[in-house]
Order: sequence, then C-alpha cells, then structure tokens
Amino acid sequence: MASVSFPEEDLICPVCCDLFTDPVVLDCSHSFCRSCMERFWSSQLIDKKTCPVCRTECFNEKLLSNLVLRNVVESVRASKQTRVKEKKLEVVKARRPESTQKTGKRDDLCSLHREKLFFFCKEDQELLCMVCQRSKRHKDHHISPVEEAAQELKEKVRLSLGKLSEEQMISIAKKDECLKTTHHIMDQNRLTKAQIKKDFEQLHHFLRLEETARISALEDEAEVKNNIMKKKLEEVSKTEKSISNTIQTKRADLERDDIQFLQAYKSYKDSASPCNLHDPALGSDALIDVAKHLGNLRFNIWRNLLGQVQYYPIIMDPNTAAPWLKLSENLTSVHYTDLQAEIPDNPERCDLCVCVLGDAALDADTHWWEVEVGNKTKWDMGVMIESLSHKGILNVNSESGFWALALREGGQYSACTKPWTRLNLKRKPHRIRICLNNVKNELSFYDPLDMTNIYTFEHLPTRKLVPFFSPCVSDQRSNTEPLRVLPLKVDVTITAETAH
Repeated sequence: MASVSFPEEDLICPVCCDLFTDPVVLDCSHSFCRSCMERFWSSQLIDKKTCPVCRTECFNEKLLSNLVLRNVVESVRASKQTRVKEKKLEVVKARRPESTQKTGKRDDLCSLHREKLFFFCKEDQELLCMVCQRSKRHKDHHISPVEEAAQELKEKVRLSLGKLSEEQMISIAKKDECLKTTHHIMDQNRLTKAQIKKDFEQLHHFLRLEETARISALEDEAEVKNNIMKKKLEEVSKTEKSISNTIQTKRADLERDDIQFLQAYKSYKDSASPCNLHDPALGSDALIDVAKHLGNLRFNIWRNLLGQVQYYPIIMDPNTAAPWLKLSENLTSVHYTDLQAEIPDNPERCDLCVCVLGDAALDADTHWWEVEVGNKTKWDMGVMIESLSHKGILNVNSESGFWALALREGGQYSACTKPWTRLNLKRKPHRIRICLNNVKNELSFYDPLDMTNIYTFEHLPTRKLVPFFSPCVSDQRSNTEPLRVLPLKVDVTITAETAH
C-alpha cells in the first residue's frame, strides 16, 4: 500500500501546539487534543461551549474521537521518534573519540566504573551505578531506581505542561479581549470624531449666517446713505448750475450801456437768492454707523450663539453603560434596547445592572439637575458612591451606598432605603428634580412643577458621589421611553470689573 504524507503543521493541536494526543473533532470540523478541549471548556466563564479557533458554539455534549487523525498522528510520531533516535545515535558516534567507538562505550553505562546505570540521585540530579550508589559522595542522598525517578519526573513535566496549556488558553482569551477592545476604541474614535465634526459644522453654519446677516445690514445701511447723498448731490448740482447762469447774466449786463444796465438791475432785486449758503452739505447721520456694526462684535455674536447651544449639568459616561443600554449622541439620554452590544467588559462598566453613571464625581458644592421621565413605568435614579464596584447585581439601597428614587409597575414610587420606603404622590410627575447639597450632606427629590418635595435623604457620607440612571428593561413595548437629562438656561451677566 502506498503511504500518504501529511505536512506536520496539519497534525498540530491549535491549543497545545504539539502533535495531537487522542484527537477529537467538533461540530465545526476543527480537531483538538481531548485533554486540551476538556481544560478549555472547564475554564470558560459561561455555560456555552465554543470552539477555541472559530468560536462556533458546540451542541454535542460528547467529544467524538477522530480515529483517522489519531492513526496518522501515531504513525508520524513513531516515525519521528525513530528518526530522532537515529540522529542522536549518529551525533553520539560523531562525538566519541576513535578509541571509545572501537571499545563500544554505551550511554547506559557509568563513565567511571563501566557499570550499568540503575539509580538516580535527586539531590545531585545524576545517574548512578551500583558502585556510585554506595560512595560517600551520595551518602544520605535521596536515591531511587531509574524507572521510578523517570516516571516521577515525567509526571511533573506533564503537570507543568497542563498548567502551561491553561495559561496559554487564558492568554489566548486575553488576546481576544484586547483585540475586541482595540476595535471598540477605533469605533469610539470614528464615532466621536464624526460627532465633533457635526457639532462644529453646526457652529460654522451659525457663524456663516451671522456673518451674512451683519454684512447684509451693513450693505443696506450703505445703500440708504448713498441714496441720500445722491439726492443731496443732485440738489447741490442744480443750485450750482443756477448760480453759474446768474453770474454769466450779470457779467453780460455789466457790459451794456447805462440805460440797459439800469433796466436789467430792477430784476436783480426781484429775484431771490438761489440757495442758503449756510446750509451744510452733510447731515448728522450721513456716515455709516461703524460703531454699531463693529462695537463688541465678537461678544454679541457669542451672546447670540448661547441661544443655539445648550448646557447640561450632568453628562452620562458611555464607558459605564450596561451592554443593553444606548445613549444619545450628546450623552444626555439613555434607553433600553433588546440587543446586547459588542463592547469591552472594562472595570468601570456595569455588566448585570441595567444602568449608566455620570461622567464625573460631584464636588463639595451644591448641584441640581432635572430628568425627564415621561410616561415610563419603571426607573431608578439618584447618586452612588463612586468607588463602589459596578460588577454583578447591584443592591440599590442606602446601606449599600445608593441614595435613589425608584418607580415600579402600578405607579408605586419608593425611596431606596433598606427596606425601600413606599411614597404616596398626589400626581405622577413627568420630570424629577434632583438636588445634592454636599454642605448639608442631603439629597432631595422634587416635582419641579410646583417644587413639591418627594423625599429627602439626610446624613449622606462625605465621600465622592456620582449620578446614576437606570431606565430599567422594556417589556412588551412598554417602558420604552428614555431617561433624559434636561438642559439648563444659560444667562450672560456683565460685571463692572476692570480687566488687568
């Protein structure tokens, strides 16, 4: 029968990077060592069993042996061991002096006593013959037969290989997580850059409109002033022409004889003066009001710009959002989505609790913000200690480091004490105002419609607190509205301080 040769790289397990040992085949047709797959599946944090190479889920609970591959590997391993032995023998023979080769010196004989090696010294890590074993040098040493020592040390090496394989699989998982994080960073960079360009394009558009409007106002005033001056010029030109004609007539009359001059002179008294010599050519508003167009130009544009922009007292941090949450482009609203996003499981991210945190801790001042809740049927909101872990199930109550207000089905409002304190409200508010007073260590919730106090937490700890929001899950198309932080009105105040 003709033998078929296989490239050795096709007979290597992707996990332990060695020749297959008892190979098994998965549903996706990838093959691995049986022991490698069992260790890999036992190290996974989730119940789902996947292929280490393509991440395809495996539904077959029993690992199927790949008999064909096992036979090929065993044949290759036997052939490889034979070649290795032959090569070692050739190297040993090449290194022996002629006298040694002629005398037929063997590796299993003691180099000192020419006796067969039967023992192994664990302290000196040396093979010993019967004579060496009884020598003073190895007195009181731990000596065992060659077969026993080899079996014990081989078992240690096998155990170390198992640990190395586990570390290798963990390293592969970390590498995969790093690659996912790298792709997420690239997506963050792309989306954030696009949003920055979008916001600046809106600002540029506003500035272009302002520029067009102000230049148009300047052009309109210049046209009005030019038209006034054209009319004035026409009047002055007519007057100048009339005076010129009168001068020519009088000069001609001066050349006449006395009788003709006296006859003409009577008409000079009857004719009125053609113009008022004291009437100024320019009026008080003849020139363009440059001060109106240029005075505090940049300040006035900036003040108009405030009407186009909004300031939000709280910004949500997308790096803390649970995988089921989606934030708005300006990071001020959050809603639940059924799809779990492929995002890194970074330390600050909430993984099981459906919530998102504010982007920064609130300093030792007084803060307030309003949240639009609309007609939602479930939500939680308030503050939490910044240093708390965000992983796992979060117990939202004051003893666990949360000070919050909650709404559940049926319109039941509760203060998140331990246990929760049920609240009776006169009406269902569509907005909630949250006020944190770090001076008095108090957190209050209000209905901003009439500033009715809903609940106040007292004696908060003097630790860094961060806002948190939970829109809760949506169920059968209910509770789908977002939680939205509302912007504050921005005013410009001019003080009479002298700039230095």
